[in-house]
This record gives sequence, C-alpha cells and structure tokens, in this order.
Amino acid sequence: MSSIIVSHQTLHEFLDSVLAPYNLLPEVKNALINHLVEANLWGVDSHGLQQIIGYIKSLRSGRINPTPQPKVLTTEGKCIIRIDGDLGPGQFVAQTAMQSAIETARNLGIGAVGVTNSNHMGMAGYYTQMAAMQGMVAFATSDTNAVDLAPYGGRVARVGNNPMSWGIPTGTDQPIILDMATGAVSGGKIKHFAYQGLPIPLGWGLNAAGEVDADPKQISVNLPASYKGSGMAFVMDLLCGPMLGTAAAMFKNKSIHDAANGTGHLFIVFDVAVWTDKSEFEENVRKAIAELKETPRLDPEHEIYYPGELEHKTRLKRLSEGIPIPTALRDDLASFFQIPDFLKKSGI
Repeated sequence: MSSIIVSHQTLHEFLDSVLAPYNLLPEVKNALINHLVEANLWGVDSHGLQQIIGYIKSLRSGRINPTPQPKVLTTEGKCIIRIDGDLGPGQFVAQTAMQSAIETARNLGIGAVGVTNSNHMGMAGYYTQMAAMQGMVAFATSDTNAVDLAPYGGRVARVGNNPMSWGIPTGTDQPIILDMATGAVSGGKIKHFAYQGLPIPLGWGLNAAGEVDADPKQISVNLPASYKGSGMAFVMDLLCGPMLGTAAAMFKNKSIHDAANGTGHLFIVFDVAVWTDKSEFEENVRKAIAELKETPRLDPEHEIYYPGELEHKTRLKRLSEGIPIPTALRDDLASFFQIPDFLKKSGI
C-alpha cells in the first residue's frame, strides 16, 4: 500500500481551500471540516478526507445547502424536539441537533431530537462523544443517503447501511464510544480498501451480478454483519424515517432534494445525574473498563479494547505523527481539484 503522511493542520487547510468557492456559512464550513479531520485522526478514514469529493458534488447539484437555517418544527412535550435541517451538511445539522439534545437533557433530564431534511452526517460517534464529554449518556443513529445494504439472506439492497452509536462518560477524556455500521462494514470502508489497492474479506459485499466479490471496486451492494445487523439496520431506517414523518429509505427518491426525501437522524441524551450519583456512576464505569481489559486473552498478543479506546489511541498517534493518505486518494483528489502549491509541498 502506497501512502503519504500529512498533518491534521495541512488537511484542515486543504479542505478549507476546496470548500472556499461554495460560500458555506463559516459555522457550517467549520463543522464540516472539523468533522472530516477528526474522522481521519480517529482512524475512521472511511468518513474523512475521501468523503469530500461526494460532498462537493452534492453542493454543486443542490443536494447540500451551503447556507442552511435549521428550523425547530415542534417541541412535543418539552424534552422532544423536531428539527428541519434545511438540507445543510449533515455534520453541521447533526452537531446542532446534538447540542440541542444536550441542553434539553441538562434542563429536563432527557432530550430527544429528531431531524429531517438533512444529509450524510459522518461518524455517529462524533456526536455521542459530545454528550459523553459533558457527563451524559447518548444515543445517535441515522438513515443514509443511499439504499445500499441487502437484508440478511438477500442479494439486492433494500435498506441503508445505517449507523448507531452510544456514548458513555467515564469522568476522563476517554469516554466509551460505541460506533458501528449495521452492515459488515461501512460502504466508505470498502471504498477506502479500494484506494489502498487491497482486496476486501469475502462477505462484505456483492458485485452487480449479486455475487460475493473480494474486489472493492466491484462492490455495489453491502452485506449485513449478520441477521442481527440486518434487523438493526431495518429498525434504524424506521426510526429515522416513518417515526419522523418521512418514508423508509427504500421509498425515498434521493434525486429529489426536499424534506420528504432527505436524510433523517435521531439523538437521545440522558443526564446521568438524574438517574444516579454521577461521580459514582463514572467510577463504576471505570472499574468495569479495568475488569474488561483484564479478561484472559485468546491471543496474548492482541490487547482487549473497550469501545472507543483504539480510536482515542489512534488520534493521539496521528496528532503527533501525521495522517496516512493513500496515494490513490491523493491522485483522485488532484484530478478533481486544483491543488494549491503549498499543499503539494506538504505532501498532498
């Protein structure tokens, strides 16, 4: 695998330069760029730099609104909020919604925010971490821009490869962050394997003929991790579609850029202090983590990680050593964007 190494600052500058012509509101652009850079820092490269070409295409087509004004549609009860994302970048809309859920939970003990008329929001764990770092437990999920996952036993896509995440505070800067696709892996990870020139494990996806294929460039349908992942994907589809007043993703027309066909998200935040003593809870979580990591190992060489730990370690490493970017992705970017001279000198 051929790759180059860039700093997170260089990556931020590059993204800022390619987004400059599209006149995003400053707070919208910052939310998008910060999210993409964090994805690469976490090691979730499928949701980082490689996403920018698709986002630029969506800005050009009108799918993404560069100047969104998210609107509160309803506040059913006082802890339930509905937001219209005004077709903004999902990273900005989801961040706005999670901040609202956190504030609501702080005031009322629980906050639930449903979002419609949005776009791809990136890493679900980014948002649950926002809450966990403030001492709250959080859940996040979304439907997707594409119906690309076959149900268990199927060979044709019928649901989205919908993500789900839980964030749990630990009283430290390393909360528990469970973030998972309901497919075997995210579609973005399959694409990242293609950029690295690597085959994918059999069972991740099917080609256009409906056959299991190890060539990531040939995959057109993602496969679920198991019947459990298939069931979760379907449920998340219904939570982020019909429960929020739109259709399930299989019925949405993604070529139409409106509220009925946009992407939906759901965020739920619990204020731990309403349920139990917060300090005692966090101490018990830390004890549980320590016990988990002391589990006798099947392979002594393989450390046992709690959810989010590996991403935290990867972030620290990449902050100091830089972010690896496949040269094939660099070349793809160079064919799509005018690369500034100062970024060429930096490696990109």
